[in-house]
Amino acid sequence: MLGTLFIGQNHISLASVDSTNTFAKELLTKEHPPEGTIISATTQLKGRGQAGNTWAAEGGKNLTVSYILYPNFLEAAQQFYLNMAISLAVKDCCEEQTGGEFSIKWPNDIYYGDRKVAGILIENTISGSSIASSVVGIGLNANQEEFDENLPNPVALAEISKLDFDLNKLRDSLSTYIEKYYLQLRQKHYNFLDKAYTVSLYRYQQTHEFKKGTAIIKGEINGVTKEGKLILHSQGKEHRFAFKEVEFVI
Repeated sequence: MLGTLFIGQNHISLASVDSTNTFAKELLTKEHPPEGTIISATTQLKGRGQAGNTWAAEGGKNLTVSYILYPNFLEAAQQFYLNMAISLAVKDCCEEQTGGEFSIKWPNDIYYGDRKVAGILIENTISGSSIASSVVGIGLNANQEEFDENLPNPVALAEISKLDFDLNKLRDSLSTYIEKYYLQLRQKHYNFLDKAYTVSLYRYQQTHEFKKGTAIIKGEINGVTKEGKLILHSQGKEHRFAFKEVEFVI
């Protein structure tokens, strides 16, 4: 039984949908669902990722869900803290389920080693200077064994742990962790979230190659700004990059 206060307590289960995020956004134009409402789909036909990317997942084998939140306590300029909270929740869920160690590839992909196990898409609606509503989409590879060969580095929890996952129990675990970190966010524990997110970053304080346009640079990740820009130290200088301005070389 789900033991949360509100996250996941209202559940809309769909057999098939283009995108759970799109469904959630359309629902918000018609009504005001309870905070923490979760939309799940057995099959997602046109899953969406960051910056127009797609999220492909085999039906019935993975977790494809979206949560509806109302973080109106957050200023628009603080919205990256929501990204931190959700990323930490997915990471912790993966670690609990497998006993493995995961990291957050900036800004919000969840990695096991050099392989991607989950992606997050957060779409906020701004009203004035605050966030009126957020749709938090999460795609988590659970039991899928074969992936599209065009995907560079996917992995599923089943491959990591050699276990088969009950998707309902996995969804409940995810909801529990999202509530834990969302309540930290609601209580404005920004320093806690910032520190936890920073030390969880993929390749944190390690020297690696990055791609900026056509150039390859060597640098070390030292954190993120409050706006979510990546702080990279390279050749004795600090550089700050917005999403898509720099890429990891893996």
